[in-house]
Order: sequence, then C-alpha cells, then structure tokens
Amino acid sequence: MLNAMNLKMDDRNTRFFVVGGYGTGKSVFAASFPTPGFVFDFDNGIETYRGGDWDYETYSMDRTGWVQFEKDLKRVKEEVSKYKTVVVDSTTAMTALAMEQALFLDPKRSATGGPLWNIHFQMVKNLMEGKIRQITNLPCNIVVIAHLQVVQDMESGTIVDIKPLLTGQLSEIVPGYFSEVLYAVTQRKEGKTQWLLQTVSIGLKKARSRLSGKEHLLDDFVPNNYNDFIKQLHRQQKGKTNGSKA
Repeated sequence: MLNAMNLKMDDRNTRFFVVGGYGTGKSVFAASFPTPGFVFDFDNGIETYRGGDWDYETYSMDRTGWVQFEKDLKRVKEEVSKYKTVVVDSTTAMTALAMEQALFLDPKRSATGGPLWNIHFQMVKNLMEGKIRQITNLPCNIVVIAHLQVVQDMESGTIVDIKPLLTGQLSEIVPGYFSEVLYAVTQRKEGKTQWLLQTVSIGLKKARSRLSGKEHLLDDFVPNNYNDFIKQLHRQQKGKTNGSKA
C-alpha cells in the first residue's frame, strides 16, 4: 500500500493546460518546453516554434484534417519515446475540426442547415474528450492550449464566469486532467509589457498548480517560460526544506 508521507515533488512528464486570450503568450510558453517535441498545429501558427526541435503537422479545416489528426496521434503514440513534449495548439481549432467530423458522420441538419445541438455537439464533446484523454496519457510533458470564454449575464452585461472555450461541460471536465492549469496574462509595468502565467485562482480565473501545492512554491504570477517556472519551483522547495531543518 502506498503512503503520501514521503511523497516527493516530481516535475517530470507534467500535464499543462494553458488558457488565455489571443496574444497572451500561450504558444510562446509551449515553445519553451524541452525538446525534441511534437506540435499538433490546429491553429496554423507553427511560426512561434521556429528554430526549435519540433516535429509538427498542420491541419486543414475540413473533414480530412480530422482524419489526418487521428493518423498523426496514432503515430505519435507509437513513437512517443523520442519526444520530451507534446503540444496541442489549440483546442479552439481542434473543436472546429471535430465538428466537421461530426457533420460528416451524421448527415442530419437543423432547419437552417446547421448542426443539431443534441446530436452534433454531443459528438464533438465525445470526440474531443476522447482524444484529449489519449494525449494526456502520453509519457512526456503535455501542453494543451485553450482560449478564453467570457460568460456574461444577458440582462445586466455583468461577467459571471471566465473559463476555457470548450464544448459544454468540457470546460469543467478537461482541466481536471491536468496537474497545472495556468492562465496566460499580460500586464504593463514601468512602461513595458510583461507576459506572465497565473498559478492560483483569482477572481473568475480558476488557475491552480499541483506542483506548487499547499506550500505555495510558486508565486501567484510567474514568468512565461518553462525553465523559469521549474527553477522557481525548485528554488522555493529548497528554501522551504532548508528552513524546516534550521
């Protein structure tokens, strides 16, 4: 039987879910991860990874794109030992591609020729959840990028929720697959823009870090770089360990 008394922090093969608006540095953070790596480039934004040791595939926004993605995922699973990091960039375009697959699989349409909520959107949920689970089970670092969905009260216009832009209940389910749920943000300081990662829940943004843990090893906002993230984690852990021995 296992016991948590002597359980040590392990940052190997960590699963990161990075949420943020456009231009907040999500892909830049992913590109800072250990390589060789693989990028499922749904957003057609591989330029951010230029110069790094990243294999990748980019997908057309039609049914053939989803078929190619399934083939690539099978290949990555077979060859995963050669990769230190696998990136999904991003779930927004991946969702659109899943809808193309759903519309192909079931020809029914609404009165306006669009998808049916109880059929196609449920199929998209199942397709997305299944593939994300397969990816998060890979034995390497995983980075899945998602955009923000801002939910407003229709009458007052008040913002009532900020969550990942995913179909239905996936916005609540998918973050649970990840050790790190980080929100990419920008701020102005001394006339300069800083790109940061929020590691704790503040306001409506439900960030969290299991690596940081109850010891709060990470600052509430950390630099948007994998090496800086890991260095701060170990520096803080070492400091707390030394302090407990004093």
